[in-house]
Amino acid sequence: MENFRNLSLQKLLAGLAVLCFIAGFFILAAPQVSDASEPIALTVTGDGVEKTVQFTWADLEALPQATYTYSGYNRYPSLKIFEDMTGPTLKTILDVAGLKDNAQLIRVKESGGSYSDYTKKQLLDDPRYYFPDVENPGDVVGWPPERSEEGKILVETMLALNLANGKLLFGQRAPLEPIVCKSLTIDDVCGGGTIEVTTGPLEQWESPNVDIAPGTVVPGTEVKLQYEDGTNTRPIIYYTLDGTEPTNKSIIANISYPYFQPKLNAPVPINGNITIKAKAIGFGKLDSEVVTFEYNLGALACTIEGAGLSNPVSYAVETLKCMPPSEGSYQCSEQGQTVTLTGKGVLLGTLLDQLNVSSMWGVDFITAGGETIEAGTVQELKNQQCLLAYEVNDEEIADISGDETVNIQILRNLSNSDLTGNRLKYVNTIRLINIDDEITISSVKLLDHNGQEISSVAAGGGYSIEAGFDNKVNADKNALLVIQVRNGEGATAITGGSIVGCVAAQTDVGVSGGLAAAEFTMPGNISGKAYVDIFVWDNCSSLNPLGKDNHEISFVVE
Repeated sequence: MENFRNLSLQKLLAGLAVLCFIAGFFILAAPQVSDASEPIALTVTGDGVEKTVQFTWADLEALPQATYTYSGYNRYPSLKIFEDMTGPTLKTILDVAGLKDNAQLIRVKESGGSYSDYTKKQLLDDPRYYFPDVENPGDVVGWPPERSEEGKILVETMLALNLANGKLLFGQRAPLEPIVCKSLTIDDVCGGGTIEVTTGPLEQWESPNVDIAPGTVVPGTEVKLQYEDGTNTRPIIYYTLDGTEPTNKSIIANISYPYFQPKLNAPVPINGNITIKAKAIGFGKLDSEVVTFEYNLGALACTIEGAGLSNPVSYAVETLKCMPPSEGSYQCSEQGQTVTLTGKGVLLGTLLDQLNVSSMWGVDFITAGGETIEAGTVQELKNQQCLLAYEVNDEEIADISGDETVNIQILRNLSNSDLTGNRLKYVNTIRLINIDDEITISSVKLLDHNGQEISSVAAGGGYSIEAGFDNKVNADKNALLVIQVRNGEGATAITGGSIVGCVAAQTDVGVSGGLAAAEFTMPGNISGKAYVDIFVWDNCSSLNPLGKDNHEISFVVE
């Protein structure tokens, strides 16, 4: 009996030893239980993790820590830099809770209950970077700024413990990506916030649309990319114009919220055939489907180019039809016979007045085949009621010449019935020819500082030169006015010597002309005869004369 008791006692002790070993194992394997006096800083939960885990601030600090610098734009836009942020990575935190392979959505809530959604791919799988090519972060006044990917540094998503009770921070996928809006880089995550991971199917962002229907539009039409409700405050709209699929490196249509800098949300100007491909890319949902919008200017009516225009101006038939129409009856020559035609279209003079064209300029009509036809002056064409007709005898025009389709005809009334060619069928270019004197230098005077006319200047003395200008253009004319004084060996009325004084000004010469005066001080070591040159050019880049030079004034330096 005593032996049995000893044996049973030995077995009992052995069993207790095993139980103690097992209990010790479970105590080691289970998550640490926080001190009841220490508040919960963060809870990770949801069906996308194996278990719910709660962390105190001390628990978060006990996890492996990472240090990164982050860059990103907000939607003002401003460029923000977060230097040397330290804290556990999001992956480290989720691994403690057992992140499941089929996890899809990560909802991050701050302690106050506000939240933002992200896909697992966006925060954990997409490569994200810090782009260091910036010297002065801050507000952006023009978009897009110049940024490059040179020197980019791979960064992980983290909860930065050295900012605002734990701030959610992640990198950029492209240098211009806006990621630091308040609703994205959330503050106060570790002040009692929650990370909920779910496995349900992801929603998809709706595709953007446009405020002007695709198709034929007037040149210069501006198309705005937006959403169905007309806003542009939701996900970022990326677009391309070269036919490629948009990505997060493409052009951004809505970088600024409308109540900040709406001028930076530039519309797309339509000045030719163009294809816009657009996609909405935002956090918490799948990218939208790509949508395509195609625009064209319709059939080319004509292009006006030449004198006085910095760039050619093209008009489509649709453009002309948007203007107030003119209708008239024209006597035209057709195969030796005089015929009466009724035309509907736009007067050429109307277009030229809009372009501030001088009535004295010459005009050439150039056909689709390259033939040049001298048409006289602008004023003569106005007198002839020259019409760019898109209808003749109530029928739409569809002339075809070679490889070009010319959808207007030139109709005009000529005073001499013997003249032919006053109906031109194949013109698609109207070229303006410069005249010799758009701006004429009408008078030049040498004056002292009291405004009295003088004939000589003392060395070291002050004087002014006054020039009068006449404008032969029937509108204000922008011009570069130059007044210079030459002196020295080899100086003549037109050339030679050295320039001892020069003033230039880009200004408008009014219809009634005007005066320009330049004050000078003669160098003290000058003697002999000085010559005055006055030039009138279009601008300092091309230096095309708008009038003849003037070299009438010379004077003696005493």
